[in-house]
Amino acid sequence: MILGLSIEAWITIATLLGVFLTLLLTKVKAEVAFFTAMAVLCVTGVLDFESSFKGLDSSSVLLIGVLFIVIAGLKHAGALEWMVSHLMGQPKTHAMALIRLMVPVGLLSSFMSNTATTALFQDVVKIWSKKLKISPSKLLIPLAYSASLGGLLTLIGTPPNLIISSQFAKDTGEHLNLLAPFPVGIAVMVVSIVLVVLMRNVLPVREPNDAHVAEKVEVKADKRKTAISLIILAAMLVASSLNILPLTSCCLIAGALMVITRCCTSEQAFQEVDWRVIIIFAGSICLGTAIQKTGLDQLVVKNILNVSNNPVVVLITICAVAATLTEMLSDTGCAAMFYPIAYKAAITLHVSPITFIIALMISVSNSYATPIATPPNMMVYAAGGYRFADFARIGLPMKVVTLATAIGMTLLIYPL
Repeated sequence: MILGLSIEAWITIATLLGVFLTLLLTKVKAEVAFFTAMAVLCVTGVLDFESSFKGLDSSSVLLIGVLFIVIAGLKHAGALEWMVSHLMGQPKTHAMALIRLMVPVGLLSSFMSNTATTALFQDVVKIWSKKLKISPSKLLIPLAYSASLGGLLTLIGTPPNLIISSQFAKDTGEHLNLLAPFPVGIAVMVVSIVLVVLMRNVLPVREPNDAHVAEKVEVKADKRKTAISLIILAAMLVASSLNILPLTSCCLIAGALMVITRCCTSEQAFQEVDWRVIIIFAGSICLGTAIQKTGLDQLVVKNILNVSNNPVVVLITICAVAATLTEMLSDTGCAAMFYPIAYKAAITLHVSPITFIIALMISVSNSYATPIATPPNMMVYAAGGYRFADFARIGLPMKVVTLATAIGMTLLIYPL
């Protein structure tokens, strides 16, 4: 033990800092940095081999991989061109383009996976940006943010909301309304969209990190294949939204149908899988596992209840710490970790636990400052050719403003 921490904890801290500093200060590719981090944690014994690389066979990584195949079918069948022509329009300014993008994406993401929403619109945005003569990097970060923001509107919008609401029902016997987070979530969403529009000049101009962009954009298909691919997409969205099948199963079936119906060939499908995203995602899961296994997460949160006897101060502290850790841990993991803390704090302080619960839902999804914070961020990070610090420039102001909005609106709508 050194300063109260195990050797494994210090190795984890050093590895985490190494990844951040490498991505901030060098031109080393993100997938290389994260793969190296997985190897370091494995070789040093912080994690065993299975734990170090388990992200590569996780359901979340499988989902992303299959979504690439679904998108391949839409691309090669001409459906993305159809969506750009019929749904996105021709806004005259960057500001209007941001609004035209973020509002529908946010609303769609309120009842379907933010990962699926980002995957669906990612290449639509690339095609659209070319038509608008706007750099894709000026639109891809807002795409990721709006997909995450939409999940705040309903209990089924994000896994953290489902986890928190189900645990609350288990502890109290009270089932929250499906739209319980909506008043707070919609306020956060509106404020965030306005902030992105106002800060649009901060969004960087980067070259898309995708050698096949030009080829993809030029792909044309007959109307029959376009219609078939859109029908497959609609069926996938409806089936997953109504919980007829799990999202991963819906995407697997949709991906298979894209190939079977010749919307794309098997070669085209697998060529579209972006392995950089897969490795970055697996690396972030590995780092999160190491943080939890070494007890670093509990070290941060164990003394929160000793901060103050003032309920508002405790609420702000819980939300701030959760919003910070969610940039390094998964939002789902943060939800599971912080729910009992938030609930116990409310009971101990003799205030309404609903106030703490709703604020926590927004806080654990407040993931804008790093590209590894959420699957949407990771997907556009690789596709947009961004640098690691690009997210912080607009994400840190967004994090502060949205957190303040969330806490203020929660106290107003669900008073203590």
